Amino acid sequence: MVDSPVDLSLAQWGQLFSFALEFNPDIILELGRGYGNSTCAFTEVANLLKSHRCKVLSLCKSGYWRKRTAPRLNQIMEKSWFVPLDALQTDIIKFDFKQVLENRSRVFVFWDAHGYDMAECVLGTILPQIADKPHIVVMHDLADIRYMPEPTGNYGLWRGNSDDGRRIRIGNIDSAVEQAISIMDFANRNKLILHSADHSLHTELGDSQKAELRKLLGDNLFSLNCYWFWFSLNEATVPHSFPLPRSLLKQKTQPLTTLKKIIRIILGET
Repeated sequence: MVDSPVDLSLAQWGQLFSFALEFNPDIILELGRGYGNSTCAFTEVANLLKSHRCKVLSLCKSGYWRKRTAPRLNQIMEKSWFVPLDALQTDIIKFDFKQVLENRSRVFVFWDAHGYDMAECVLGTILPQIADKPHIVVMHDLADIRYMPEPTGNYGLWRGNSDDGRRIRIGNIDSAVEQAISIMDFANRNKLILHSADHSLHTELGDSQKAELRKLLGDNLFSLNCYWFWFSLNEATVPHSFPLPRSLLKQKTQPLTTLKKIIRIILGET
């Protein structure tokens, strides 16, 4: 009913569904929804975790869910299926997360909205509120270089979030979004391991298990290619370090700027 396989493959849908279900959260925070492939997966998880009163808070600037996907789902799903879901069309960066996170004990975050402002929001606003709770942050649109074909020939220089095919390779990550830069910086500062779903499936499943899963799920639903990473500050071994919002950074640098102005006046400089 979503009909947008380019945004999320059926295999990725199954991977995210299984991962969220296994984590057993009491809230799933979806940052970026688009047409709503992942929204459907997480809402199904919440319905299966009714005894835990799991809620799905989906935030996105796009109106595709309300205009296109939800009306389609209404044709086949009962109204009760939508009860755990709160799908808001809003500016994620300006959202007040404290009101929805402070009383939650297990938090699953799906970070699929891009840009440095979004990264600052996730790493500097959301994570400090959940750092001391069991949590997982899943990041889409990041591929593991170790399980990709080696590129050959020349390439276009990546200059930021782009849909023209240019990509950046940093650490084990291959991506076309700024998220890759921000999360590598954050992980290095906090001594965190960025886990890739690709690496987990390739190394943790034996050949017989892979064959059995492929037989049970079929080639469309089972794939060793995932193209998403995850991390948790619960694994940190050093004190947490978060990026400050630019508004706070300006406040910190303002006294220094004022001092420089005073020195210029004393020296007779304009």
